[in-house]
Amino acid sequence: MKPIITEMHQIMKETPDVLAMEEKLQQLMYSWFSDLVGEALTLLDDPVSEAKKDEGWDVETRDARTIQFLIGP
Repeated sequence: MKPIITEMHQIMKETPDVLAMEEKLQQLMYSWFSDLVGEALTLLDDPVSEAKKDEGWDVETRDARTIQFLIGP
């Protein structure tokens, strides 16, 4: 993922309409935040998976899931 500042700068340069620029920046921020929340949830899941493996459980799959937040999926 490119640094968000670079992406924001690109949107600001290429979008002449302020309202459209704001909407694009908002979508970028929502997407970026959603990715960060996904990474945080993965970090929370890893220790649980390891603990269950120590108890003899086997993790067969790690299916992708979608969680609905106020900012979107």
